[in-house]
Amino acid sequence: MAVHSTVKMATAPAALAARETGALTPLPSANLEAREIRHWLEEQLARPIDASATVVVSVPAPQVDPETLLEVSGRSMGVVWDPADGLAFAGVGATHRIELEGPEPFARLEQRADEVWSQLTTSLHPDCLPVAPRLYGGLAFDVRSARSEPWQEFGGGCFTLPRIGYTSDGQRASLSLAVRGEEIATADQRLAWVAELDTVRSLLQLPRDLVKQLGERSEVLAIHRPSRAEWDAEIEAIVEGIRDGAFQKIVAARSSRVELAAPLETAAVLRRLSQGLRSSTRFAFCRSHSTFIGATPERLITRRGRSIATEALAGSIASGAEGAGILLRSDKDLEEHQLVVDELVRRLGPLCEHLDVDPSPRVRELRDVLHLLTPITATLAEPRHVLELVEELHPTPAVGGVPTEIAMQWISRHELFSRGWYAAPVGWFDAEGDGDFAVALRSCVLRGAEAFLFAGAGIVGDSDPQLEYTETELKEQALLTALGA
Repeated sequence: MAVHSTVKMATAPAALAARETGALTPLPSANLEAREIRHWLEEQLARPIDASATVVVSVPAPQVDPETLLEVSGRSMGVVWDPADGLAFAGVGATHRIELEGPEPFARLEQRADEVWSQLTTSLHPDCLPVAPRLYGGLAFDVRSARSEPWQEFGGGCFTLPRIGYTSDGQRASLSLAVRGEEIATADQRLAWVAELDTVRSLLQLPRDLVKQLGERSEVLAIHRPSRAEWDAEIEAIVEGIRDGAFQKIVAARSSRVELAAPLETAAVLRRLSQGLRSSTRFAFCRSHSTFIGATPERLITRRGRSIATEALAGSIASGAEGAGILLRSDKDLEEHQLVVDELVRRLGPLCEHLDVDPSPRVRELRDVLHLLTPITATLAEPRHVLELVEELHPTPAVGGVPTEIAMQWISRHELFSRGWYAAPVGWFDAEGDGDFAVALRSCVLRGAEAFLFAGAGIVGDSDPQLEYTETELKEQALLTALGA
């Protein structure tokens, strides 16, 4: 199946400000820098390019929160990727969109991405932050239930090369435009794209008090959680299976539906998620009517050349003055955590010539909950695409169980909702096979005036249903606060 462009524009695109931002008017771009950037853009887009090829041009941009691009763009499809220790990114639209359904999604994704990379060129302004183009997206936890409620717009997986992208390292920022040769075949088309990018750049420069205000919370009208009886029965069944030797660990999850007085804007929720969660990766994947959004504390895999990094994150307790000490002495949590460490080492060990594991876990502190954390770094024995590593690691025992296949079968048969992209890999990769993926935890789907929240807990032999339920409530709290509860 060929990679396709989701935005076919044979005519000039409408100005973003007039189309989507109401009373906002972009600031005049009459200064020398803006004129020089426009002239440079015109030159780059006028270079010869095949109709089916893609060019990504990047120019300097002001420093803003990445989610600001979502506010000023007005496009329904968008992405935000904001890790604690990497480049912040936001993108809108999709020049290329790779949809994934059915078996072997990783191999098909890599193959179709190679088709994009093979016909892609880049052009960086001299003052621009140098960043290679990336495909951003995610995959379903289990493709067998990928189209169930509320995941109809997300499916088995989707990765995009955004039409307009914003990247920042905290010191410098860039704004990029990705267009196909057929979209810049005429002078009028090229000038229209230059005007579009110039409009976005001008809107990003607006004083924050002039940008549409999206910070008000919507009132939470009701929270619908599954019954405690259903949860207790599920946990007791898992514990019984562990005691009978069927498996060692199952991660049980549940979903809650939140009724809101009014729809919430993605940017507003992301900003509130940043409070007290700076050690997490904020993310959002926007569709026409739904947004999958969250702030996950768990890295799945990072690859830079042959250097990789992952982490075991399992074992939790409520934040508090004594919480860290209690967690580090908890036999139940230490057992749950060690199962994850051992399995990650087992999977990565054969692929690596050198692997470092911290000898004992540390505590990762979030606003409402503490986790046991063991970082793992390694050097690959030979180059491997980050997608190969994602496929090797997902699902980790922190979201599936031990043994993996039996745990996945149990979850598929007994869980009362579809996980969709929850607890699944989300992130990015580039043409070199480098990338950064997280496990999509502390997340929800926003759809109109409702939100679907997801939370889970690792169950081992001495797990108590009431304590595990309390743990899932703690994990929901950051999102509920961001939603206005």
